[in-house]
Amino acid sequence: MHIIHLDVDQELDKHLAGEKYSESLQQALQSIDPADITGITMKTGSRADAVTLSHFPVLKLLITRTVGMDHIDLEYCKKQGIEVKNILDYGAFNIAEHVFALLLSGTRNILSTQKEIHDGTFTFKGHLGVSLKGKILGVVGTGRIGLEVISRANAFGMKVLAYDVYQNVEAQKERGFEYVSLVELAKKSDIITLHTPLLDSTRHMVNSALIQLMKDGIILINTARGELVDTAALIDNIKKFRWIGLDVLEGEKDFTKDHPLLKFQNVVITPHVAFYSDASVKKIAEETARMSV
Repeated sequence: MHIIHLDVDQELDKHLAGEKYSESLQQALQSIDPADITGITMKTGSRADAVTLSHFPVLKLLITRTVGMDHIDLEYCKKQGIEVKNILDYGAFNIAEHVFALLLSGTRNILSTQKEIHDGTFTFKGHLGVSLKGKILGVVGTGRIGLEVISRANAFGMKVLAYDVYQNVEAQKERGFEYVSLVELAKKSDIITLHTPLLDSTRHMVNSALIQLMKDGIILINTARGELVDTAALIDNIKKFRWIGLDVLEGEKDFTKDHPLLKFQNVVITPHVAFYSDASVKKIAEETARMSV
């Protein structure tokens, strides 16, 4: 097979063998000959839509080095006999760790104290933190990542409520959390973290109506998909939140320094890096090689 790897950064390049390009699928089309390419591996920086894929007449295999597949026209691939594979788990613990990095940076004032520190002021006054022990964590989505988050929440002594269309009863017993409705989770949680795929049913699941049900001083963490949150509703209700930690944004590919969320002190944004660690890069390369055979 003639397989090409797209969206390859300098860290993945160290572990991934074969024909590699840093460009996205759309960008690479300007310089490659797609006539004999039978396999493509890529990330969400590439859009595998019908128009783009139609340039590859003998394409048989499409691997996305991600869990989510909302950037792929799955119906077109099915019609054309293109096998689509994704990496179901390249270390869910990596994202769970980032959830708590975002969470603790706000609850323990890691970021908000830095301006005073750099100005030469060294005082605890005005920086009362929020302890996680005893707080109610609402976990939306109990797949691999959600369950990793729950395990860490248990270590912090938190009480966990969860919502999922498909309830994992065995995991519930093992990890000691409670399934509730999304409405009840919104009403009772002190902190909410999102771990669901982007579907028609989950798009803007965090909207004005749901936010109104939340406690004042709620903390929201999103490391899943930006479109799960209605950004306009978030901004309209920004004072409702003590802290918002976002690793993903709605329309993040068009991000600029003028993004409206950047003006709020209770928001921290990281550039979709929750998955990105030394461990995950190596695992992604290994899984990509295995599925390419």
